[in-house]
Amino acid sequence: MATLSLTCSLPLQPPSSSQSQSQSRKLIDSIVSTPFQYSSSSTTSSNGSLKPIVVDGDPPTFVSAPGRRIVAVGDLHGDLDKARCALETAGVLSSDGQSLWIGGETVLVQLGDILDRGEDELAILSLLKSLDIQAKAHGGAVFQVNGNHETMNVEGDYRYVDNGALDECIDFLEYLDKCERNWEEAFVSWCAVSARWKQDRKVSQNYWAQWNLVKDSGKRV
Repeated sequence: MATLSLTCSLPLQPPSSSQSQSQSRKLIDSIVSTPFQYSSSSTTSSNGSLKPIVVDGDPPTFVSAPGRRIVAVGDLHGDLDKARCALETAGVLSSDGQSLWIGGETVLVQLGDILDRGEDELAILSLLKSLDIQAKAHGGAVFQVNGNHETMNVEGDYRYVDNGALDECIDFLEYLDKCERNWEEAFVSWCAVSARWKQDRKVSQNYWAQWNLVKDSGKRV
């Protein structure tokens, strides 16, 4: 379940009260009267380029993206592998593991519920942030909606939090220190770093598991 609170970093110019009402009305009329798949021939500017993406509201509640393909992806719940699969199927994420945006001018809307049930919450958020930066360079965009599980976490309801997600938070704080508290750098790169750290941890655990087995065998002898 998702609310209509879109989080984005596109610049907004605060209009006057009358302008705001007029723009909102036009945008609502456009959404109601325009089919979901827009016709690029009727939404291009005079020089043939696409019209800009328009975000309206405080907090943003309306997005107009004329001429662009719009993709919505639902609950990801801390499962990075399934998240990648969904984004690859949607045609916005490369399948080579490089986390590259291949959606061109596509607008991706993630409908919330990234948190809870899985152990890769921050990694998914990191991936979406990276894709948003790349998408804007190609005329596209990535928007995220707050779902009920995000609201539950903010309110201190952690019934569905996976223990692995708590471990991920500890790992990220350690990585943040390694990045000299540069939040932007740490956050955008965390998805790739997290995968390496998890793999290293598995290798370490497997090594010590074998060592303990040798010791236990020696005791029995």
